[in-house]
Amino acid sequence: MKSLVLSALMLTAIIAQTGATPRADTNPTRRITQALEQTIAFHRHNVDVLWQQYAAAEERIRKSPGNHGMLERDRVFFVGVYQRDIDNGIRVDESKKAIDQIEATYAKKHAQRDSYEKQKLAVLQAQLKRELLKEQKKFAKLQKKYGNGADDQTARLLNDAAAYFTAAITRVDHLSGAGKVIAAR
Repeated sequence: MKSLVLSALMLTAIIAQTGATPRADTNPTRRITQALEQTIAFHRHNVDVLWQQYAAAEERIRKSPGNHGMLERDRVFFVGVYQRDIDNGIRVDESKKAIDQIEATYAKKHAQRDSYEKQKLAVLQAQLKRELLKEQKKFAKLQKKYGNGADDQTARLLNDAAAYFTAAITRVDHLSGAGKVIAAR
C-alpha cells in the first residue's frame, strides 16, 4: 500500500514537474509516456531491491554460527589430533576408531546444517515471492490503466516491464523448485 501511495505521489510530482517546465513537451501522450517510464523504473527498482535484500539474507543464513565452514574446521582439528597419535604410533586402533566416529558425527552435523539452511531459505524464498507478486500486482493496475488505447511506445514499455516481473517471479520458482536452495559447501 505504501508503494502504491508512493508511486501515485511520484507520478503526480512527475506530471506536475513536466507541466511546470517551460520547455516541457506539450504532447499529453508523451508526458504520460514519460511519467509511465519513470513509474516503471520505480517498480523495477523495487524488484531489484527485493533481490538485493534476498541475497543479503541468504548470505547471513549461510554464514550464521554453526555453518559448514565452522563444522569443517572443527572436524579437521579433531581428526588431526588423532591422526598425530596414529603418525606417532600412539593408541593407533583407538585413534582410528575415534576418527571414524568423528567423521560420522560431522557427517550428521553437516546434514543437519543442510536441513536448517534449506528450511530458512525456503521461508526466505516464499517471502521474496510474496513481495514480488505484490509488486507485480501493483504494476498490473498500472498496466490496466494505461494498457488500453496506449501508443506503441507505451505498449512496449508495459510489455517489457511485464516480462521483467514475470522473469523475476520465475527466477524465484527456479530457486526453490530446482533444488538451488542449498549451494555447495
